[in-house]
Amino acid sequence: MKTLNLFTGIAAMLLVAACGKNEPSVTWIEGQADENGKAVHEIVLKNIPAGGRVWFARIPQQITMPEDATAEIKFYKGNSYYIDVPQHEGKELSIKYISELLPRKSWAPEGFYLQQDGKQDIAIKAEYKFIEDKTWTEPAAEWFTHTYEVMPADIIPSVKVAEYGDGSVTKPDVSMVKIIVSTQPHPQGWYKISIGQDETSIEASEEDGFYYAHNTYNQLPAQLPPVVIEDWPDIQYRGFMLDVARNFLPKEDVMKLIDMLARYKVNYLHLHFIDDEGWRLEIPELPELTTYASHHALPVEKDGKLWEPEALMPGTSGSIDPAASGTGFYTQEDFKEILRYAWERRIRVLPEMDTPGHSRAAIRAMEAYERRTGDNSYRLSNPADSSKYCSAQHFDDNVLDVEYPGVYKFIECIFDNFIKLYAEAGVPLPAIHVGGDEVPNGAWAGRSRLEMKDLFIRRVMDIARAKGVRLAGWQEITQGIKPETAEALKPMLFLVNAWSTRGKNEQLPYKLANEGYPTCLSNVGNLYIDLVYSDGPDERGLTWGGYVDERKTFALQPFNIYESVRWNDVDTPKDLSNASEGKTLLQNPSNIVGVQVQLWSETYRNFGDFTYNIFPKAIGAFERGWNANPSWPTEEDFRAAWGRFYSILATKEFPLYDAQGLRYKKR
Repeated sequence: MKTLNLFTGIAAMLLVAACGKNEPSVTWIEGQADENGKAVHEIVLKNIPAGGRVWFARIPQQITMPEDATAEIKFYKGNSYYIDVPQHEGKELSIKYISELLPRKSWAPEGFYLQQDGKQDIAIKAEYKFIEDKTWTEPAAEWFTHTYEVMPADIIPSVKVAEYGDGSVTKPDVSMVKIIVSTQPHPQGWYKISIGQDETSIEASEEDGFYYAHNTYNQLPAQLPPVVIEDWPDIQYRGFMLDVARNFLPKEDVMKLIDMLARYKVNYLHLHFIDDEGWRLEIPELPELTTYASHHALPVEKDGKLWEPEALMPGTSGSIDPAASGTGFYTQEDFKEILRYAWERRIRVLPEMDTPGHSRAAIRAMEAYERRTGDNSYRLSNPADSSKYCSAQHFDDNVLDVEYPGVYKFIECIFDNFIKLYAEAGVPLPAIHVGGDEVPNGAWAGRSRLEMKDLFIRRVMDIARAKGVRLAGWQEITQGIKPETAEALKPMLFLVNAWSTRGKNEQLPYKLANEGYPTCLSNVGNLYIDLVYSDGPDERGLTWGGYVDERKTFALQPFNIYESVRWNDVDTPKDLSNASEGKTLLQNPSNIVGVQVQLWSETYRNFGDFTYNIFPKAIGAFERGWNANPSWPTEEDFRAAWGRFYSILATKEFPLYDAQGLRYKKR
């Protein structure tokens, strides 16, 4: 009996080993670049059944197939590619292709799946062979030293005034502190802390001020000199935009981020939870928005065409695993919990539904809704549309048909849900962000782009006006519309995000402000923290706007934007002596209403990827939203201010990140 058991166990192990030996696998091999920056990369497939289809995802870069290619790499849309495996009877298949040099490891193909007719899709384990001898440039180590003597009231964002007395006092428990409600006029968020030998008091005029005062008070050490602190924010909108559409963060992780944002006195969380790659909020009237568009499945072939009957195509990771970062949504109760949690920390949540571009998830979900119900009243696109276009994210089917009445019935339904959820949560709804960005050329074929854009903006304004809500949008919402529509839009706008600020658009933020738009600085060169810290191969992120690190967020000057980008795309210092010469000057500074960092999530796969690119990269922007008028007449002045700031980061913030187990950029 024992011998039989032993034999059975050995046989089972041999069977498992044999099966493992014959399992499908893929190896991706990085090629060396030639003098033109092109490289021949290789995908090696093993044990792939003949006639199978292998799907994968990659950052869109142009692919060229060599003439002697053994199989073709075909592009579907977005980040999705596939290979139809020829009749090779399980042999090893090597497919070479020509593309750009891989800028970093996170751009390598991923999310490999085997698809076969009538069988379950199978994830294929991938092995990578990278070129490891690359050189790259990191900023000089001298930027990241901390020689400044950090004082007790040195926190981030920096307090405006800290006057110390002689001696030492013990900070009393906050419950013992005298509370004074000021009746004098002060900026919103103003507060004053007085810690003395005989009495300690906190003075403010409204709830935000008292919250910020307690925030500062809790960061002061138990023993310190007598001190009087007076502080207030220079800019009233200090925002953080979190993209959970491309890659999702569960409620608990969002709350962890909210706690950290509150520490830095951020007061707006802009939630970008609707885009081409996913819909992340439950809408009971339209269940397909989450039953279909918050999940992913491989496209299937029908009548020679690929389509997505059960769920959206794979997102940026290529994964269809329900546990992967591309899957998930917030129930209505989840969202109300997030709203309340944020509001308790004086953070208002600005919800975004990106329209009329970036709408693929909604379009596909409403097609699934129509298939289930037969109701076409929420149809968002015309099946007979002959438009030919390609969006910035390589979609050719992500634009709403703004002449369809279903578009506005759909938008009204989403608005109603937002309004209801905020009311039930008992928190203010500052505005509804309707996107407006990146509608690709070629959309709305045969129709005037001006007329279509103008029609859409006017109809959305009508809905917002009828429901008593304000609007927000990316900079494109103000462009390509009729003058009378623009004038009607201005008073309805809570803010407009000026984000694309490179080249000819460098002057756009001040032009918008001068024209009367409430402008939120979201400048790519300083505030897009999804751009990598450097060109190191292990960094995750994009580079289309250069590199962004904690120095570059700190370098933002809201009222002097032309001197805000102190380095070029490859981190070489720029000559700023005549940076503003011949450019639009800011005439209406009161219309610079906000500073906001953006965290787009295409390249992130887990919470650590998110936190690594926030901490400490975003912290400079939180400093600059609170203290918006730095004075750096010389490079030496900038370096001194930066040295003080980094010393506070290293002394007080990094130990906190370590204690909380946060993944962050360590120098």
